[in-house]
Amino acid sequence: MFEKNKSDLHCHLNGSFSLQFLEKTAKKHDCLEIYHQFLKLRQEYLEQTENQPESGYSQELLNKAWKLFGLIHKIIQDVEDITLGTIDVAINSGARYIEIRTTPKEIGGKSLNAYIDAFEAGLSEIKKDKEIKKEVYGLLSLDRTIHQVSDAQHFIERVLKSPNKVLVGLDICGNPEGNRTLSGEHLAKVITLALENQISIAIHMGETDTDIEKQDTDAVLNALELWKNKQSPQEKNPFLGKVRLGHCIFLTQEQKEKIRSLGLPVEVCPTCHKKLNWHLESKEHPVASIYDDVSGNLVVGTDDDVIFGSPIKSEYKEFMRFFKNISAMPKEQLKIHQAEFRFGGMTH
Repeated sequence: MFEKNKSDLHCHLNGSFSLQFLEKTAKKHDCLEIYHQFLKLRQEYLEQTENQPESGYSQELLNKAWKLFGLIHKIIQDVEDITLGTIDVAINSGARYIEIRTTPKEIGGKSLNAYIDAFEAGLSEIKKDKEIKKEVYGLLSLDRTIHQVSDAQHFIERVLKSPNKVLVGLDICGNPEGNRTLSGEHLAKVITLALENQISIAIHMGETDTDIEKQDTDAVLNALELWKNKQSPQEKNPFLGKVRLGHCIFLTQEQKEKIRSLGLPVEVCPTCHKKLNWHLESKEHPVASIYDDVSGNLVVGTDDDVIFGSPIKSEYKEFMRFFKNISAMPKEQLKIHQAEFRFGGMTH
């Protein structure tokens, strides 16, 4: 029973394929040399990042992670890869409830809509296959360096019309250092549009220490505060099952206080945070200055297991290591607590 409650709520499709799937797909596309290059680089990266130096990893090591992502993008070439890859992630995850997020795009001569269809097909197959015995849902990711409000409107329509309700929300992501096409009032509009359409939304936040990131964080938090103020008074936190903020590393004190006062859930991916130098292990985890106890509005995720080597079981252990547990909440209860933050499933 308790094992069924183990959730992975921050899982990117392209960073979570199994090695077996990547090898098989590389063979299919006659690009095994790229897979072998990936395998060699991955082994080097995992060995070199096993122990974090006190001052953090070198820029050279940080760059290796992005090179690994680039190699995966070369292996995944058509919509069938998206369908089969979605099933692969579900089967190989240690979680029983998973929300997989992916950025739709044109691939293999097929349209963006064909990509979404393929993603939905994988999720629907998981739902039908009684051997898998997992609850798996999808989020459509808006890339803030590519997409605009019109794209968000289209993604919302796709979620609303999703067969078998396998799509349950949006994700806002994208290179935080890149030039933004979705920012400020337009970003705030996307948040409001999603929530007004009863669509849940995960928002990558505080990933870089820049003025534009701080401005966009303010825009998002203000939009969320306005939405909350319009809701009828209720005992339950209205953001549970509706909104999650991803990472929240570089924030002002005022932003941290607003997140805490609104009761906004924050996604923590411990290994990713360590390997990107967002969390130096000799210091307190940055998110602990918002919520410092596992009983708070904290959400555990793997982010990109095949890159960072972050299976969900080890992420739960790391999570328990970096945050307090004043009430001595047992692991079984922690898994049940994590279920409150899901966007899909029987609880919503």
